[in-house]
Amino acid sequence: MRSPTLLLFFSLFLPLLVSGQEKPTLDYYLPAIPYDAAIPTPAQYLGYAVGEWHVSHDQLVGYLRELDRVAGRISLQVYGASHEQRPLICLTITAPENQARLDELRRQRRQLADPARSARLNPADFPAVAYMGYSIHGNEASGSHAAMLVAYYLAAAQTPEIEALLKNAVILLDPCFNPDGLQRFASWVNSRRSASLMPDPAHDEFNEPWPGGRTNHYWFDLNRDWLVMQQPESAGRVAIFQDWLPNILTDHHEMGANATFFFQPGVPSRVNPVTPARNQELTARIGAYHARLFSEKKVLFFSKENYDDFYYGKGSTYPDVNGAVGILFEQASSRGSAQMTDNGLLSFPYTIRNHVLASRSTLQALGELRVELNEYLRQFFITAVEEARQDDTRAYLFADTLNGRPLQAFLQVLRQHRVQAYPLNEDVRVNNQAFGKNRGWVVPAEQPNYRLVKAIFGRQTQFTDSIFYDISAWTLPDAFGLSWAGVDKNTYQSRWLGQSVALAEQPEALSVPPATPDIYAYVIESQGYDLPRLLAALHRANLRIQVATKPFTTGGKTFAAGSLSIPLDRQALDAAAIRQCIRQSGAQDVRIHALNNGQSAEGPDLGSSNFATLRAPRVVLVTGRGVNAADAGEIWHLLDTRYGLPPLLLDADRFSSADLDKYNVVILADGNFSRLPAEKLRQFVGGGGTLIATGASLRWLSSNGLVGLEFRNPPAAGPARQRRPYNSLDDSRRAQNLPGAIFEAELDLTHPLCFGYDTPRIPMFQGDTIFVETARNPYATPAVYSAQPLLAGYIHPRQKNLVANAAAVIVGGTGNGRIICFSGNPNFRGFWWGTNRLFANAIFFGNLISGAAIEKK
Repeated sequence: MRSPTLLLFFSLFLPLLVSGQEKPTLDYYLPAIPYDAAIPTPAQYLGYAVGEWHVSHDQLVGYLRELDRVAGRISLQVYGASHEQRPLICLTITAPENQARLDELRRQRRQLADPARSARLNPADFPAVAYMGYSIHGNEASGSHAAMLVAYYLAAAQTPEIEALLKNAVILLDPCFNPDGLQRFASWVNSRRSASLMPDPAHDEFNEPWPGGRTNHYWFDLNRDWLVMQQPESAGRVAIFQDWLPNILTDHHEMGANATFFFQPGVPSRVNPVTPARNQELTARIGAYHARLFSEKKVLFFSKENYDDFYYGKGSTYPDVNGAVGILFEQASSRGSAQMTDNGLLSFPYTIRNHVLASRSTLQALGELRVELNEYLRQFFITAVEEARQDDTRAYLFADTLNGRPLQAFLQVLRQHRVQAYPLNEDVRVNNQAFGKNRGWVVPAEQPNYRLVKAIFGRQTQFTDSIFYDISAWTLPDAFGLSWAGVDKNTYQSRWLGQSVALAEQPEALSVPPATPDIYAYVIESQGYDLPRLLAALHRANLRIQVATKPFTTGGKTFAAGSLSIPLDRQALDAAAIRQCIRQSGAQDVRIHALNNGQSAEGPDLGSSNFATLRAPRVVLVTGRGVNAADAGEIWHLLDTRYGLPPLLLDADRFSSADLDKYNVVILADGNFSRLPAEKLRQFVGGGGTLIATGASLRWLSSNGLVGLEFRNPPAAGPARQRRPYNSLDDSRRAQNLPGAIFEAELDLTHPLCFGYDTPRIPMFQGDTIFVETARNPYATPAVYSAQPLLAGYIHPRQKNLVANAAAVIVGGTGNGRIICFSGNPNFRGFWWGTNRLFANAIFFGNLISGAAIEKK
């Protein structure tokens, strides 16, 4: 605890001390060596010293475009655009003679990574490649500012060491992985910066408004998206990675202000078992370079603590399963211009300088370990094939019923990672699952990317450690809602592999029967990921749509409950216009039929009350302080980009004054809604509104009497008065978190929330310890976890019994409205395609649920 005298000193004199500091010069950041005078420094371009202000993204790009114009060592590539249409750029920095042969160098590296060709190649003949990525979290801005200085250093430095490095290396420098977040953060900080800097952590400058600048436009954490690539920023950078297969990837971050500086290796026991041991040896070798330079500069640092190398969706871990060495850097964050911390005044220039130091030590390691790193790249893929030949699982089969959008999205992920996948050449049955010729797909284990295949398809449930920095399971075919199976060595046949085919650039046009004069109704089958998208388009056209609440048979075909009918009777549009509306909806994987008679052979006729008329959903998504921005962003992204149903984003502080009469669906993402007026929400539901809630918001609903939920809590931890070592406290508490695991859920396929599913058991993701008892009303729990639910991931022994037979979804309500409660997150990080439909059904069909099938308070 600081003494009162010291605190008084800081409060009286520190602002004057800060205002009196000199502006950082180039020598503060970079070695005092000769530089090419024809190449402008960042300060010359910006008009102020780096670190004096936070650069906007356009200023950052502008300076690097100038370097591209004047420096022979640099070429600039625009590899995509953010959601807000800011350019995503990457500099390729190498000797001018290498600039002229970049395509050749890329092809050579692919050969080095090809076990069929690499044996005759000498790793010493190849340049090393580093991929240096900065500020994937927009409010960790010291990285992007360091990138300008590193780019200048490599472009302008005139020393034999730099010349030798660039002759034997290619540096891919991405100055900002997250342009939209960086821009949001810079605008905030600059608008709150005082001329005499105020370092009190309570100052506005250090406390961003919700959602902050960490995330991208849709509030996604881009450093969890490397493996699944659900955002354009991620797809672009993975393409660069796979084009070059770098030896080292650096990922520059910030952490809490009271920390120091971290570099990998992380906690040794928390490395993914798929990662070769040699990877961690090289990580430690490179770490020694950081330690020497940081010690020389008297900078506090640490390693082998706090951070891990388990989830392959992070920038510092994705390289580890691709033959590279991923390095995480974490600098204590000033979160503004200068902030007081436990370690003294932390200035923005200081944080920038440390990332420059880490970049320089990385480049030194890259040059001196070039041959070892290239040899590791070669051996990584050779040994991958050797390990695959010893694996009992020789292939993975997958398919979906409709060959629909989730399957195509999953195939696209595999192709972007250069995983070999082939259409099935014959019908196959494995583990009582049928996979059809040319409809099922097979991924052979024996391929250079075998380790990545294991990371994508693995279902790990046993672990050497119980603490995870991020999720413990992410099995992608489960997440995408696909039928899949591993194939053992006694079953697999190489003749199953069909001819590799390219994915279509544009999907085939939706097949819609022609608008003939005798059409009575268009009927749309219940299955199809894009059914909500089609529904939204039909509602925009003011069409009357009905949903079958019971199965029916007509024209020799049986339609499941959840199928849609668009009768021609009293519609605003004729058959031809309706057909055109369907075709232009953007939906791909729905099946549409034209009926010329309203009578069913079995089940209800089309004019029956068992065909309920749907209301057009008008959706409010509550945002603001206390709301989990990532979860809210996933919902916004889903509704806006996949369904064409943009929600009203309504801050909780404005909820009490908002006119909700125009809306009929309110969504509460995971979070704490203490500022939300519960009584107004109660009136909204009582008047017929649908309220959808996920995660921790269920506790707020329950505590405010809106739903009657009974939460399951873990038993006491061991005998009373049992003594434990003090130094085990932190790990013991963290081990009881649920880091994100996959569980099997059982669905009631007759329930409106489960329309469109054809299997009664599906995987669901649970990332929090929100466990709920099933409803007392036997009809109010449409999804429940099975008796042995764990499919993949870690769960603490004290929590295992809490998940078994717990409710995954419960329906409550009051008055004429419904409250639909998801204990987990059906939209997790945008890649849980398989459970999006449950959430969509809550929006489109939630109000149809019978009042006799709800859990009442």
